[in-house]
Amino acid sequence: MPQLTAAAVLQIGLLISALPLQYILSRWSGSDSTQRIQASRRLINNWNRFKRSYLNLQAWKDWLKEWSLKERSIQQEDPPGESPAMEVFRLKENQGYFADSLEPRSPRPPAVKYRVGQVFRHKQDGYYGAIVGWDEKAKAPEEWLDQIYPSNMQNLKNTPHYKVLVHTVDGRNSETAYIPESDMIIVTGVQVYHPLSVYYFSMFDGDQYIMMPWLLQVYPHD
Repeated sequence: MPQLTAAAVLQIGLLISALPLQYILSRWSGSDSTQRIQASRRLINNWNRFKRSYLNLQAWKDWLKEWSLKERSIQQEDPPGESPAMEVFRLKENQGYFADSLEPRSPRPPAVKYRVGQVFRHKQDGYYGAIVGWDEKAKAPEEWLDQIYPSNMQNLKNTPHYKVLVHTVDGRNSETAYIPESDMIIVTGVQVYHPLSVYYFSMFDGDQYIMMPWLLQVYPHD
């Protein structure tokens, strides 16, 4: 009796699995051409999202940068009970500018209309983003505020401002912004892709993002 080669065994295995695989795919994708096209599009979209998040070099560079900050903070002598994740962001603080302060926002000011985790569209520029922090009034260096807001726009400094992750279409950019409430339109059902979103949010529920526990401590009423 002739011996089966490895190549022959592989071919036989593929032939045996072809029928159940075809059955599974047909059940998953639907019975008619329209359902199959929609299922194929979902599969392609999921693959593209996977590539942007996990197969992109810049995303991994950003992740490694944040990881190194975290490792440095763990090696420091921290107060008992302090969260390492909170220490990572404490390293990034600059006098609490740009909504980076870890001081709990409680009680929640009535003037602040939007909440951490909500997705928005910028009114003028049209980009999408996710809110990761806010200040009741703009908190930034005076020279920055004077540059952003000329004399006829000085009143905007006293309105709520939000720190946001800007949606990236190619996975390469990791921009954040600090913008006034008047520039934002809240949207639902839109997912934002950004390399650092995993540090702020645990998941997207279909309408908005769910905060990580450390962030919920800062914004307990959002």
